[in-house]
Amino acid sequence: PRCDFYASGATAGDALRLLRGAALVSPSMSTRGEMSPRRRSTSPPPPASLPDDMLGEILLRLPPRPSSLPRASLVSKRWYSLVADPQFQRRFRDHHGKPPLLGFFLQESPSSAFVPILDRPDRIPRGRFSMPLSEGTHIVDCRHGLVLSLSRSPPHRLLVWDPVAREQRRLVFPPELDNDQMLRFNGAVLRPARSQGSHFQVALIAHYKVGNPCTRVFACLYSSETGIWSKINSLQLQSSISLLGPGPSTLIGNSLCWLLWEPSDNYVILEFDLDTQSLTETELPPQVEAPLLKLRIVPTEDGGLGFIHLSGLHGQLWKREPGSVWVLDRAIEFEELRSVCKGDRYPRVVGFSEDSNAILLQTNSGVFMVYLRSMEFKKISNMGVIRLRCPFACFYPAGTGIGDVHGGDDVLEYVKWLFVETC
Repeated sequence: PRCDFYASGATAGDALRLLRGAALVSPSMSTRGEMSPRRRSTSPPPPASLPDDMLGEILLRLPPRPSSLPRASLVSKRWYSLVADPQFQRRFRDHHGKPPLLGFFLQESPSSAFVPILDRPDRIPRGRFSMPLSEGTHIVDCRHGLVLSLSRSPPHRLLVWDPVAREQRRLVFPPELDNDQMLRFNGAVLRPARSQGSHFQVALIAHYKVGNPCTRVFACLYSSETGIWSKINSLQLQSSISLLGPGPSTLIGNSLCWLLWEPSDNYVILEFDLDTQSLTETELPPQVEAPLLKLRIVPTEDGGLGFIHLSGLHGQLWKREPGSVWVLDRAIEFEELRSVCKGDRYPRVVGFSEDSNAILLQTNSGVFMVYLRSMEFKKISNMGVIRLRCPFACFYPAGTGIGDVHGGDDVLEYVKWLFVETC
């Protein structure tokens, strides 16, 4: 029975071996240590065909690696039909929860350069996720399998890109924010938690040019369901700001957060609540003094607002308590990176993976991923140049698209060919 099969603790690999019905007969040893005569190998009878729902349950338990579904689709037309079904792919994503990290995009690259981090056969070729960007356009955020880029010069444009589904959606700035008085822009992209299908949201924040009173920030939210921008909200800051942090946002609960830098070398965290679309600011502790690449907003273990502060090979994790009180959560030592930190350059935080809860540290010898919960280190790139990176995590090829015509079989067919070519 179906329940007995799963209760036995059988894995997806066991299930697939059972379905293939492959049994090799090898020579055996007698009780006296002698080789028994080789018996003729006989092919086992073909296994009874499993119902689609049972086979689907087995395929759901394949690991969420990029090669898993393409490999399964090569078994037969029936298996291909099952794994290419959008409903199955939705269940596949729901079953595994957090998607795997496929690589990262370089934020200031004119070609939206993608740097893969997985080994074959799961490694995504660079060219598969690369797309030329127009002059003055750069990537500002990656989340939920989507990439957001923004043009710096007017007329300003936003581009939402789904690399898996190979779909794009261009957005025009709200006219109130697309004028000569605005200088600094940043944004974020996400799929709403309670939304199904291809819907997405884009948050846009801005402040005035340097030289004007930079004490007010503006924010609004775009929804692909309605196709319009929300009302523009603003916040009067307690002091003027010099820079809207260039790094991507961090999603904390249902709020998007950015770092703002003040002329007095103080930092402020700007929060944009996606439900109320309101803005709030939280000052960092006054004793925290560091360049931007030594700070990064991260969630606490209970999902609250926190940040990490690097000083040499040491780090501090801070968390916000009720009443906007900051407390030191724990100290972190990066002594294992000392051997790769040549010269005077110490690690810098160049990215944060929300799905993996890991920071990306740049050293002279490459980029390391540090998992904040277990403090395990993993080298993911040999690039020694300091560049901000946007981690890209996705169930590939079980994507969702951002249009109304996306079909899972299209993506799967391409990836199946890709897998055969690179295996």
